[in-house]
Amino acid sequence: MSRVYSYCSTALSAALILILVIVSSPAWAEEPAGQLIDTQYEAVEARAIELVLNASGDVVGIRAKGCPGCPSSTILPSADLVIEAGERQIDGTEVKYLNGVPGVIHIYQPNGMAYRVSFPGVLSSGGGEQ
Repeated sequence: MSRVYSYCSTALSAALILILVIVSSPAWAEEPAGQLIDTQYEAVEARAIELVLNASGDVVGIRAKGCPGCPSSTILPSADLVIEAGERQIDGTEVKYLNGVPGVIHIYQPNGMAYRVSFPGVLSSGGGEQ
C-alpha cells in the first residue's frame, strides 16, 4: 500500500509542478523595451510648421523646423490629411494662416506619411493665442 501511495504522491507532485510551470510561464516573458504600447503611429513636435500648397490649395508637403524626431525636413501628407487648430478641423482656405506656427505632426510609420497635423496652441474664433 505504501508503494501505491508513493507512486500517487510522486505523480501528483509532478502534475502540480507542471501546472505551476505552465501557469507561470507568461511571467517569464520579456518586457517590451522602450514603450508600453507598440504602435505604428508617432507624433512629433515641431517648432515651426509650413504647409506647402499646390495651385488648387491642397497640401502637398509639410516642412518642419526644429523637429528632432521628424524623419526628414519635408514630410509627405496622406490623401486624407486632417489639419486641426485647437479642437477645430481647418479647411484649405485657413491653412495659409498657420504657416510658421508650432505644432504636432502625426506620422504613420509604415509609409512615413503625415495623416494629421495639429496646432494645439491655436484657438479659433473667440480670441486667444495665435
